[in-house]
Amino acid sequence: MKTLISTLVIATCLAGCNKEPRSSDTTSKIASEVHDVAWYLEHEAEHDATKRRCKANPGALRETAECINADQAQKQIFVWGREEALLRSREGH
Repeated sequence: MKTLISTLVIATCLAGCNKEPRSSDTTSKIASEVHDVAWYLEHEAEHDATKRRCKANPGALRETAECINADQAQKQIFVWGREEALLRSREGH
């Protein structure tokens, strides 16, 4: 009986070894598509989509490079407007 229980416990533990949490799927997808701040200034629709995705799941995504860069682009747009922010990013300011 002990052997059967031990076998079941080991099998259960091993069955869970290959499973990753769902949030890592989202995080790895975003990590493979990281764009810089200037890219977001040039691609308004993608910038908006990324901001929505980051806002919808801040616990998992807030500290990703993608969300940080999209947020930084938003701050520059707020301060200077999209066109001025884009000019400044092209000039290296």
